[in-house]
Amino acid sequence: MTETTTQQTPSPKPSTNNSGVTVGKPETPQSVFVGMALDMSWRLALVVLIPIIGSYELDSRLGTTPLVTIVGFVIAMVGFGLVLWRTTQVASQTPTPKARSVNPTEIKKEKQA
Repeated sequence: MTETTTQQTPSPKPSTNNSGVTVGKPETPQSVFVGMALDMSWRLALVVLIPIIGSYELDSRLGTTPLVTIVGFVIAMVGFGLVLWRTTQVASQTPTPKARSVNPTEIKKEKQA
């Protein structure tokens, strides 16, 4: 009687790098999306709030009420466009993790169980 054995490769264990970030853990499409959305959110907050608040404060100290605030608003909108453009460029180059492939026979076994 011949016994066949299949070699199983050990699954890689997640490890942490020097900064404490987990490396080697498979990413899901949802985690990639959430990460990119959070990254874009803080960039947009900085790019929009700093020029508008700074120009408003500068305007109130100089006494040129609408002029500098309008310039700050235009700078904020240009920055907004650049952040969106950069995020779409990064998103289009990011490989999307594939969902695990399921063998049709495994689905039948799960339904029978």
